Order: sequence, then C-alpha cells, then structure tokens
Amino acid sequence: MQLEHKKINTINEQNYKSILKNYNFLAQDAVHLESVQALVIKYEEELLDGFYEFIFKFDYAKSFLHNQEILTRHKKGIASWYKALFCGKYDELYFFKLNQISEIHVQIGLPAHYVNAAFSYIRGFLKKIFLKEQYLDVISSLDKILDINLDILTISYRQEEQTKLIDEVLFLKGVVENKNIEAFAQGIYNTKTSKVEKYESLMRLVDVNTKEVRSVFAYLALSKKLKLYESMMRIMVDKTFENFKNKDVDFSLNLSYEDISNESFVEFIYEKINSYDFSSNIIFEILETDFIEDFSIVEEFAKNVRKRGCKIAIDDFGSGFSSMENIMKLKPEFIKIDASLIKNIHINSDSLTIVKSIITMAKQLNSKTVAEYVHNKEVFDVLNSLEVDYMQGFYLSKPMKVDFL
Repeated sequence: MQLEHKKINTINEQNYKSILKNYNFLAQDAVHLESVQALVIKYEEELLDGFYEFIFKFDYAKSFLHNQEILTRHKKGIASWYKALFCGKYDELYFFKLNQISEIHVQIGLPAHYVNAAFSYIRGFLKKIFLKEQYLDVISSLDKILDINLDILTISYRQEEQTKLIDEVLFLKGVVENKNIEAFAQGIYNTKTSKVEKYESLMRLVDVNTKEVRSVFAYLALSKKLKLYESMMRIMVDKTFENFKNKDVDFSLNLSYEDISNESFVEFIYEKINSYDFSSNIIFEILETDFIEDFSIVEEFAKNVRKRGCKIAIDDFGSGFSSMENIMKLKPEFIKIDASLIKNIHINSDSLTIVKSIITMAKQLNSKTVAEYVHNKEVFDVLNSLEVDYMQGFYLSKPMKVDFL
C-alpha cells in the first residue's frame, strides 16, 4: 500500500486537477457520465464485439493478441477501463490507473496511431448509443472524458518522441559543427577476377561522446528539416575526395535529385572534380526514382560531369518507374540492381527472371551491372552464374574506414 500511495502522490504532483480544468471538465460532467453507467454496461458486450472486430483489421493487433489467454486478459482490461469512464469519480487514483496503462503501452511498443484509432471507434459507438437513447446532454461530457483519456494514454509517446527529437537535433548539429562525418567505403568486386575494383563511399555519423558510428539513413528527413543536409553532404564530399586523393582507384558517390538540382552544391561538385587528379575514377550514383522529378536536370548533370571525365551509375535500378527512353538517353556506365531484386534471387524465380532481363538490357546499352545486397553464398553463386559484372554486399565486405587502401 505504501508503494501505491507513493505513486499516487507522483500523479498528484502532475496536478490532475489542472488536466480536468484544461478540458473544462466540471462536476456536472461527472454527474452526467455516472448517470448513464447502467446504460453503457448494458451495451458492454456489443461494444466489445465490435471493438475487437475493428482492431483486428490492424496487423499489430493480430500479432499482439495472438493467443486466447492474452486476448482474454486484454478484454478484461478494456471492459474495466470502459466502465471506469462512467465511474463519476475522476481523482488521483483514476489518473494513476490511466498512467499505468500508458506506461504498458510504451513498454510493449503499441503504436500511438493504434490508440487513436481505437478511441475513434469507441467514441463513435457511444455517441450512437446516446443519440438512440436520447441522452444528448451526456455527449459533451463524453467527449471531454475521452479527450482526457486520449491525452493521458498517448502522453508517454509524445514525451519519448520529444526527448528523442531533442537528442537527435543536438546530435546532428554537433555532427555538422564538429564535422563528425566519416566517409566509409564498401568494396565492389569484379565477378571475373574476384577482386575489389571499385568502392562506394557511404556517409556515417560519429557520436562525439560515445564514438558510436551511425548510418545517416535514419537522420536524413530531420537533417533536411533543420537545413543541415547540404552542409552534411559538403563534408561528406570533402572527406571522400580526401580519402581517395593520390589513389588511382575508382570510387562512387551517391547524389540525390535534391543534390543535383541545387545549383550552389553542383558548382561545389564541379570545383572538387576540377581539382582532383583522377577525375576518370569518379562515379556518381543517381537513384532511378529521381528521374521522375525532372529528367532534364539529371541529363544536364550527367553531361557536365562526363565532360570532366566522370561516369554515371543508376542506383537501385528496378525500384523506380523510369522510362526506358530516359535510361537509353542517359547511357549510364553502370547499372546497380536494386537490393529488393537481389536479396532473394536464390529462392525467388520472379527476381531471377527480372535480373536476367536487366543484365541482358545492360549489355545492349554497353553498361556494366552491379548487384547490390549480396548477403550470402547462395546469392553470390546465382549471380556468378548470371555473369553479372560486379557484386557488392556484406557477404563480400562491409563498409569500413578507408585506411585500408
């Protein structure tokens, strides 16, 4: 009991009364809700049947409520919560129990949108009942208590997300200010010689405190919102060129449509190429999906870097919807086959058929093929038999610092 009182005091410190006040939840609202307690209990079974029929449309519900024992416990919990909505007493203990439910949601990783959808169903069900039974004065009070519940039951998500966001913002700003970006390289193997012939340069972010190395992928959207993305790309390009200076070896850089449509960034790229001794070793990888936005920008960039001796690769080929006309216009030196087509090629006949077609097409265009995501021997052996020109993936080598060159 002492532990419970201690927890209730914690809830009290959060000032549950101010929550009620914020929603203009008055004593009369509590009276209204308590007055229909017998009515809502009468409809409890109907609500639960409809509720579970509704939530089982969600894949998460199917995976979470995967056996009868868990489902039975869940139903008891929902029924208890449902009846408590109309208890008429909304005090420390009531809010303490709501916070307990919220903490469980976070612990099991219940998505916030799932909670929102569930509330939407319950709100709609109860409003229909009150309209049918002519309890119109209860509807406003119902909205208030459901909004309060939704606020409490999702607040932990918001707190976690806010804390995570602040941490990520600080991390990214620190990365840019201190140039804590590494240009890792992953080997690209010549299938015939079984030797590394090229490298793909990949951005990695370094935590200055823990020295943890992180992939940039999870931070791309936020870096663009914070207007840090271009700075990160400039650091990445600088470090890539520094890694390969005085080394007569091919390397590739990934550029997005956003990069090559940015005039100041493209001028920066041209300057870097002009100052590099082995410009013919530089390959720019452009996502196939980026062609959709404005192919003329891609075409102009390709023309300008080729004038400087560089090559073009189409990255993730097979994942987008580019017209073959655009591919033929671009005449890429390399076509990198998307990982989604490679990873299961040893067990998926459709993937095998598509990759065969891409290899045949590439030969007709005088383009070399690179198979990405070669993650095991089975995939390696299939690609070997198809005579793909190059392979890349963890089975062959992982991205690493360029101090091995």
